[in-house]
Amino acid sequence: MEVAGRPERLTVVAAMADPLSRLGIEAMLTTSGKVVSVTNVLEPSGLVEALETQAPSTLVIDTRFGQVNDKRGPVTPADGLQPVSWVRGRYPWLPVVVVARVPTERELFEAMRVGCVAYLDRSTGEEAIVNAVIDASTFRFTFSSGIVACPSIGVAVHRVTPPQSGHIAPEARAATLTTRELDVLGLVSRGRSNKLIAIELQVSDQTVKNYVTAILRKLRVTDRTQAVVQAMRLGWIAL
Repeated sequence: MEVAGRPERLTVVAAMADPLSRLGIEAMLTTSGKVVSVTNVLEPSGLVEALETQAPSTLVIDTRFGQVNDKRGPVTPADGLQPVSWVRGRYPWLPVVVVARVPTERELFEAMRVGCVAYLDRSTGEEAIVNAVIDASTFRFTFSSGIVACPSIGVAVHRVTPPQSGHIAPEARAATLTTRELDVLGLVSRGRSNKLIAIELQVSDQTVKNYVTAILRKLRVTDRTQAVVQAMRLGWIAL
C-alpha cells in the first residue's frame, strides 16, 4: 500500500566508503521494489558527476566518505559531516540520508542543522533504512533509534534546528492539532513519559496515549521524536 506523500519510484546515488556498504545499500533498496536504480559512487571524484548526470531523488552518504571536489572550490576535508555539508550547500534541494560510522548526538544535531533528512547508524535494520530513503523525498526526518534515547532530545533539537516549514510535507503542514494535543506534544518534547504527562495534565494514562496516537497520525510520523521534530520545524513548539 502506498503511503501518502511518498513517491512510487525513486532513483538513488549511494556514496559509501567501503564495497560491502555499497553492495548492502544497493541490495536493500533495489529489492524493495520502490527504487528504480542505485548509482554507486566509488570515490569522491565521481560524486559531483553522479549528482549532476543522474539527478537522483535521494543521496545516501556515510560519514567515512572521503573528500569532495568539483574543481570549482577548495577540497572538503574527509571528516565526518563536512562532505555532507558541502553537498547540502551545493544541492540544497537534494534530500540527504546520512549513515554514521560512529553516531553521536552532536553529529545528529549537526546533520539536522545542515538540512539532512535522516541520520542512521550502521546497525539500522533493512526495513528502517529503506523507509528512511523513501521518506527522504518528503523531507521527513528519520532518527536512528539508538541515538535518541536521551530525555533531553527535544530541548537539544530545538536549540540547533530553526523552523523549516518549507521542508515539511504538505499534509503535515496542513495538520491541525487541538490545544490539548499541543500541550501533550510540548511535554513530550521535554522528555516526559506518558505517566508524567497524565499526572501534569490530570488525565488518565490511556487519554495521553490517545492524544499521542492522534498527534502521530496527524503529522504522518511513526514515533514521538519525529513528531517533536516536525512540530519544531513548523514552529509549533517554543521552549
